[in-house]
Amino acid sequence: MRRRRPSGVVLLSVLLVLALLSALVWQLMGKHSLVIAQSRFTFTGDQALEYALGAETFARQILFEEWSRNGPGKDTLQEVWAQPTAPFEVDNGFLEVQVVDMHSCFNVNSVAGDNWQENLVRMKTLLRNRGVPDNLADAWRDWVDADLDINGFGAEDGEYLLEDTPYRTANARAADLSELRLIRGIEAEHLEVLDGLLCALPSEELRINVNTASAGVLAAMNPNLTEAQIEAFTDSVRDYDDVGMATAEFPDLMAAVDALTVSSEYFRVNVRARVDDSQAELSSLLRRDPSSGRIELINRDLGRNFRSLFQADTEEGND
Repeated sequence: MRRRRPSGVVLLSVLLVLALLSALVWQLMGKHSLVIAQSRFTFTGDQALEYALGAETFARQILFEEWSRNGPGKDTLQEVWAQPTAPFEVDNGFLEVQVVDMHSCFNVNSVAGDNWQENLVRMKTLLRNRGVPDNLADAWRDWVDADLDINGFGAEDGEYLLEDTPYRTANARAADLSELRLIRGIEAEHLEVLDGLLCALPSEELRINVNTASAGVLAAMNPNLTEAQIEAFTDSVRDYDDVGMATAEFPDLMAAVDALTVSSEYFRVNVRARVDDSQAELSSLLRRDPSSGRIELINRDLGRNFRSLFQADTEEGND
């Protein structure tokens, strides 16, 4: 006589199978959702980067058209490229673009060039005007010059090899301003007060555009000048056709005519693009050929912090 399997055992087996299937389906759905989320994030990240690259191309076109329209004679803050543009909407996000004249700042590589003595004095003046020890300029000169001789209060390999993590001086032109962080004696607060005044260009020339430079940079051109004295000059609308016109209006700049210009060759394009929850920040250094207007990409940086020129107005209590 056959025995009948208890119905309770059958029911329990069915429930166990259903539980296992439910767990498997739940795991598969979770992985599927994760794959979808990763794919969506990758897609929006790529889309944000493409928007940023498109903005760079747009800025390049503006710079070329400005050169084609006005010629290589001068660059001013009244030109289209220099006008602040508020963030504007794109599909599922926004885009913000800035173009900065890189001849409005002090090229730190100029202390390695043929005119390094005069430019070193100017760099020291700029540092002193901002309350930064001017011996840092000596240390920077030793960082970028080709020899191992200590300049003034500078430092060469012998100093840096004694650090907890030893390293050597570059003894070459700086590729990026961030190399300043490596010189002896530099502090975070020094870099903060010098923000926007210094730059590292792929050139050992110092060419300051009197139409675009700030008071902090122009004051460094003459050790007898202060930023306060030159602010009236920089706050005015500057549209000089040549350096002579600028020095006639502000004679204290005569001491630096060798370093002054009214046209610019290097520009930085800063872009922030956001699509949904993805964001791309791009900073590109461009060179515009003075004779042809051709735009050349020098480098791109996807890790530079983007600082917006605009702040959204919000009111408490408003949705």
